[in-house]
Amino acid sequence: TPRKMRIATLSAGYADGYPRHLSNRDAAVLVRGQRCPLLGRVTMDLIMIDVSKIENVHVGDEVVLMGRDANEEISCAELADRAGTITWEIITRIGSRVRRVYV
Repeated sequence: TPRKMRIATLSAGYADGYPRHLSNRDAAVLVRGQRCPLLGRVTMDLIMIDVSKIENVHVGDEVVLMGRDANEEISCAELADRAGTITWEIITRIGSRVRRVYV
């Protein structure tokens, strides 16, 4: 059933290596340590998420597509499982537009 929700648009998509096959597969991202479900299809450059449960969410807030935020984590293995592929495909598809941080 339709419900009122707050939707955020992320500037990432399958051109950045985020799996298109996560569309409509119960996938999520992390905002302030909370899982926010993906909505609809992963497009070439955009992902829509439901941020209704996040208080005071603002443009520019950090979103974690893969990794840890507070006590929550979205692993490469989780993404691969939901997309129906292997972890190496997830890792090797990360595009050149994605900023890398080496520690």
